[in-house]
Amino acid sequence: METPEGPSDAELIARVRAGDLEAYGELFARHHLAAERMARQLVPANDADDLASDAFAKVLDALRNGGGPDISFRAYLLTTVRRVHVDRIRSGRKVQTTDDIAAYEREPQGFDDPSVTGFESGAAAKAFASLPERWQAVLWHTEVEGEKPATIAPMLGLTANGVSALAYRAREGLRQAYLQQHLADVAGDRCRWTTERLGAYVRGGLTKRENKNVREHLDDCAKCTAVYLELVEVNSALPALLAPALLGTAGLGYLAAASGVKVGIAGFLATGWQKVTENSTRAAVGGGAVVVVAVAAVIAAMALTGNDTPQAVISKPPSLQPTQAPPLNPSAKPPSAKPPTVKPPVVAPTQPQPTDPTQPVESTQPTTAPTTAPTTAPTTPVVPTPPEPTTPILDEGLLTISMPPGGGGPGGLPYGASTLPDASYESGASTESANSPWLITIKVPAGNTKPVVIGIKYGSALQWPIAGSPAGWSCVKATGICTATNSAAPATLPISFADPKGGTAVQRTFTVSAKSGRLYDDDSETLDAPPPAPKPHLDESLLKLVAGKSDPEEYFRTIVIAPGKRPSVTVKIQYGSALSWPIAGNPAGWKCTPSARTCTATNPSRPAPLPGSFAVPEGSSAARTYSVSATAGLLFDTDSETLPGPQLDESLLTIVTPDPQHDPNPLVYNRFLTISGTTGRVTLEISWGRNLALLPRFDRGWICSRTTDVRRATCTTANYKKPLNTEWAAWPGSGAANTVTVTATTPARHDTDTVVIPPGKTKR
Repeated sequence: METPEGPSDAELIARVRAGDLEAYGELFARHHLAAERMARQLVPANDADDLASDAFAKVLDALRNGGGPDISFRAYLLTTVRRVHVDRIRSGRKVQTTDDIAAYEREPQGFDDPSVTGFESGAAAKAFASLPERWQAVLWHTEVEGEKPATIAPMLGLTANGVSALAYRAREGLRQAYLQQHLADVAGDRCRWTTERLGAYVRGGLTKRENKNVREHLDDCAKCTAVYLELVEVNSALPALLAPALLGTAGLGYLAAASGVKVGIAGFLATGWQKVTENSTRAAVGGGAVVVVAVAAVIAAMALTGNDTPQAVISKPPSLQPTQAPPLNPSAKPPSAKPPTVKPPVVAPTQPQPTDPTQPVESTQPTTAPTTAPTTAPTTPVVPTPPEPTTPILDEGLLTISMPPGGGGPGGLPYGASTLPDASYESGASTESANSPWLITIKVPAGNTKPVVIGIKYGSALQWPIAGSPAGWSCVKATGICTATNSAAPATLPISFADPKGGTAVQRTFTVSAKSGRLYDDDSETLDAPPPAPKPHLDESLLKLVAGKSDPEEYFRTIVIAPGKRPSVTVKIQYGSALSWPIAGNPAGWKCTPSARTCTATNPSRPAPLPGSFAVPEGSSAARTYSVSATAGLLFDTDSETLPGPQLDESLLTIVTPDPQHDPNPLVYNRFLTISGTTGRVTLEISWGRNLALLPRFDRGWICSRTTDVRRATCTTANYKKPLNTEWAAWPGSGAANTVTVTATTPARHDTDTVVIPPGKTKR
């Protein structure tokens, strides 16, 4: 929840746990002054910044690991400053003897009473530990640091009025929880009746009749009087209990340095509780002062322990041991209990009930009251109607989270099953279910008329699991709340989380809270991490390249894929620059995409042979190499081949000298360049010696090019039909000066021949 001033501490903490370091920067800016102020109480001023920085680093590590606070960041940070300082002392110093302990420990004097420390410190520690973290946070900021509600509101994600109301509930909750710790040691029913009402008695919330009974009991019972005096201190000196409990002896200096600290804390800690003069009462009150020491250990342990599961959506009051306790709402009626043996006359209450929950109630009761009961009882005693109990009761059978019969996995497999039959490995079938179904069952007492409400909260790897409002429920996604339409017999609520793709255990955990009247329960489940996806593996028998018919101009190849059960079969062909796409159209059983260089089988179980052909290439070996990759489910295979370039064929070229009867021009030397075994493209490279000259007359169908200053020519034809007749002028001679060299090349073959012109002394 964000306020106009920015996100709350809880929102920033959640973002840090999700990996947002910028959110931690906002927390640093919001709380670093307090951390430095605390550090200056422990180390010299020039070392305070380092100590505060180390504490921030410790808190960041805790949040990244899923620990740390959920709401009360300030208290957790200040405790961490103190813990880091202690760790430094332990690791950096050896044991030293000294006769002056004051240099190492500056605890206030006069508060150590071992005779009462045991129970009293335990009672206070348990009382504070039972409070929700939001209550602890608001008590710290309002009561200890004395901050205004408007200042605290952005940290808690509330309005200023909301902070005031929350602080009132937290103070009342601490008083009531502290008081309940004494009930286990109350011996008689009359003491229990009185102790249960001391909280309301302190704040003036009892009727005249109840006030009188409580006062009479306190006059006669020293033990209950001691408890009453402790409760008065809890009611009026919360900072004196909380600050030293969390910060130790450094809390005094921290509070003195903080702005807005309440007057009287230092004096309270320095002078103790000296106002009680009776021995029995003094012992009990002294024990209350020692409460601070024991609370410190419990609060520090709580602050440094992270909560690994999402908090319940439906907030519930602190867990109290007795079955009945004074209500937290000041306007609620006190619970019924066994009245004292002597019944006083019935007197109607005269004071008004409080209307503003943020303000304590001022008692309007008289300061004195008769100390003895009336000598005569009323003629018509009136027995008050017992009010309805309001103490929350944990009912672990109220809420049940279960999975539907048969599990939620594919093919009836239970969710989380990670193995399937062997065929699935080849086919690539997923081992994850599409979602994780759960059933939320609520069992209320017979004839229940109280509303039944559940709340769902979940980690960042999950999403809201309910579509609309299932039968028997009304659900609101924005609040995470579902309300049963039939309170007497709530329907089973099905929820279904999309299976998480990853995340920590905290991010994969959801919590369901249920509440009906005084009954409450919550439960959590953590979804399994997704099983690792099966890795593709090589099967060298999957793919085979089969050579086709022999042709000097082309290389025919057939791609054969082994049959098997699989969802798809894809073939990808890569080739060098001297080659081109070898598949013509879409052969039977295949759909090919030349631009992607892939073909997909239309029948993956039994792929048809895939034919193709390459023209005989020229160039380097890399330019003449192609590779075929086949993927069938989780199987793959790759084969490659380097195609040969043009081959030497000595029968390809023949230089023919015509006989006199067929010589087309007896005045020159005619030589016919004859090609055998092809009707396609032919290239002739012709070179000659210095005693020869090639005449510029060529047959139709041939294209020749030459330069006058180089004795070289190139003649080509796209479709060879007849030999090329070359005409030569020659001067007598022999050897290289009278030699003609011809190299013939087709796409697949080449050949080189030579001839000497003239061949002898006379012209043929």
